[in-house]
Amino acid sequence: MCHFDLFDDSLLDDVYRKLNDEMDNESHVRQTLDDLFAGLRERRLKSRDGEWDGFVYRCLRHPLKDVLHQDRFTYHAFNKPRGYSGDAELLDYIYGREEQWPVPETTPLGQRIFEYTTLAPAAEGVRARRGFVADLVDRLADEIHQPHILSIAAGHLREALLSAAVKRRRIGRYVALDSDSESLAEVNRCYSCYGVEAVAASIRQLLTQKVRLGLFDLVYSTGLFDYLPQRAAQRLTWALFQMLRPGGRLLLANFLPGIRDIGYMESYMAWQLVYRTRQEMLDVASYIDQSEIRDIRLFAEEGQNIIFLMVTKR
Repeated sequence: MCHFDLFDDSLLDDVYRKLNDEMDNESHVRQTLDDLFAGLRERRLKSRDGEWDGFVYRCLRHPLKDVLHQDRFTYHAFNKPRGYSGDAELLDYIYGREEQWPVPETTPLGQRIFEYTTLAPAAEGVRARRGFVADLVDRLADEIHQPHILSIAAGHLREALLSAAVKRRRIGRYVALDSDSESLAEVNRCYSCYGVEAVAASIRQLLTQKVRLGLFDLVYSTGLFDYLPQRAAQRLTWALFQMLRPGGRLLLANFLPGIRDIGYMESYMAWQLVYRTRQEMLDVASYIDQSEIRDIRLFAEEGQNIIFLMVTKR
């Protein structure tokens, strides 16, 4: 394994100079950020944990930080206004690129960085994840009359915006569960007119079976497992599987290791995830009795940033 000089700031110095000198040239800004993402990823993947932590410390004390934080997406991720990583408001910056929502006000350079970071591979993976869930909901409504669906750690439930079945009231019951009251308020504001139920509950309550919501044809969680250690993920997977009707499906998603954005996310966004290999993703279902499983599938979205686990109950 290659080890880096913890005191080598040449990558940061070079990017800082280029962003300040060429801020009006969109293609140059994009190329400079390409170099930054690639350099940070290489450093992250080829250094020991302690070495990487030391380099992140230097990243956050370099003047480049203030330049990059002109991007409201990067700034929001780093500052965690809701008290935790990856909140629903942050994801709305990603979804907004598809929805043509207004770009947050900032400096011209900050807007160029925003355009880059919200179109980077990890963000593309998040949009693909959203689209896959919306398509799955629509297919389920074609297969089952008035299906029951449960979203765990639902956030703002933006997949519902893409679902024709939701808008046509072809879902018998759609429950959005989250512990964030602001997220649930947004779900109520946007989707209560379609019959979506917003439920306040914690993961601990789910694990201890203190929340009784009934049985569902689809239970999914697409952003939560990125933050759970393996044993908690296994316990939660088992608990969610118990909430399925016969023939019901459990869908889980997780980022794969080594994604292109990993160094930038863990440094300037302070956005640390629990990455899972394909084998580790299969292993989250290991607490489920195999005799109860009809089918288990593992697949990734096109960009190979996010992996899905689909488990179907007998």
